[in-house]
Amino acid sequence: MSPIGTVAEVWRTLASLLLPVGLLLAAASCDSGATDNPDSEKVFSLVDEACPGEVVPTRLTVSCHRLHLNSETLGVAVLWSEDPTGLPVLHLHGGPGGRAVADRYRWLVPRSQVLENHNIVLVDQRGGGTSTPSLDCPEVDDPATPPLEAVRACRDRLNQEGVDRGSVTVGSTAADLVHLRRSLGIDSWHLHGVSSGTRIALELLRIDGSSVASAVLDSPTPPEVDLYDDLPEGVLVALTSMENRCQAYATCPGGLVGPLRSVLEDLADRPIAVTIWSGETSVYDDARLIRLVADALAAPAGVNVVNGAVTLAAEGRLAEAIASLAEVASTGRSIGDPTSEGARLSSECADELPFNDIEPVLTGDPLLNAVARWEVGVRALCAVWQVEPSPDIANWPVISDVPTLILSGHLDPITPTAWARWLADGLTDAVLVESERWSHAPSMSDPCAVHLVARFLDGERPLPGLVRC
Repeated sequence: MSPIGTVAEVWRTLASLLLPVGLLLAAASCDSGATDNPDSEKVFSLVDEACPGEVVPTRLTVSCHRLHLNSETLGVAVLWSEDPTGLPVLHLHGGPGGRAVADRYRWLVPRSQVLENHNIVLVDQRGGGTSTPSLDCPEVDDPATPPLEAVRACRDRLNQEGVDRGSVTVGSTAADLVHLRRSLGIDSWHLHGVSSGTRIALELLRIDGSSVASAVLDSPTPPEVDLYDDLPEGVLVALTSMENRCQAYATCPGGLVGPLRSVLEDLADRPIAVTIWSGETSVYDDARLIRLVADALAAPAGVNVVNGAVTLAAEGRLAEAIASLAEVASTGRSIGDPTSEGARLSSECADELPFNDIEPVLTGDPLLNAVARWEVGVRALCAVWQVEPSPDIANWPVISDVPTLILSGHLDPITPTAWARWLADGLTDAVLVESERWSHAPSMSDPCAVHLVARFLDGERPLPGLVRC
């Protein structure tokens, strides 16, 4: 399976054995140029390469490759099932600016149920991971450097290197993946999108839907939702859901939202310089603290940390609270972190921010105001980063009749359940499964969610509504 020509032949052989006649015809018509994609007949070069990072112990075959496009390359890994009775699955990581190839261990140790019947394709989307040119910004790794200064330094360096910072968008990334499918010789596959990866999955449904057998959208971000405008209410709903749960189990007798509001109100008036156990000193205002709280709650271990951290902050022990939150939160400002800050900025500044209100809506609620002020900081970064907005179609809803499973957690402060419900109502063959105990991206960590995904990809349709497993 090592030579890439052999890889393509394996895919085509599997497709001929697995696809119903109708689907084979649809895939064949797609391969003959029936989609709206640019360069639909062009085959880009796909070559073998050594897998990056540490070797992951597994009995499965893992092959790594590089897709050469025009001036970009994408890092690719294929995890080969021992008995692939189903179609391959393309995993679309979140971020934007995340990675997948170096994180292949997440699927292999322990082995994901999805690999029982499906090969899995991992790809580092343009600008991130092992893909080139990299839009990673090591300039921001030093937390002591002001964000605007660090981003400006990264921008100037990339300009000197001739890197097109405006090339990383939802549309360009989706087009890359159509070329990847063709280069691998895959006629039809399943999609598994997580967080911002669901934006890419939805765009693939828009431009290459005849080649998608089914889609899993975990913690979705519909393109038509104005993320920054809607996020304050979403964060409040997630924290309120967490407060209801902890009060039911008597683990937060003093509440959660009320004490957090008081802390945020004080920080809005008087930001505080905080030195945590690592020796790092940073100034925290209300917007920075609520972002840290939300990032921590979105992490798999965050539900067990946020309540205690809010209690510490309310007691005046802010440094201890921040240290505990930072241990589980993914802030994107740490040495060796898996996020390409430049790729994230390029997509956010082109695909998302232009479609939100220019000025955040402030209310009398300290919590809502703190979240709303995130946008002020992002707009300042985008003003420095300087990329053109994406065309309006990037903000249009996607119309699709592809069978779709949508997963959403009530404790998710990043992609609220209201967005998942909105998306489910707009797709003609979607089933939405919710959980009161899930937070963000449950299919990457929660055994129940993983089981639901694996069974759905095998053709088993779950019942919609709240899941109790």
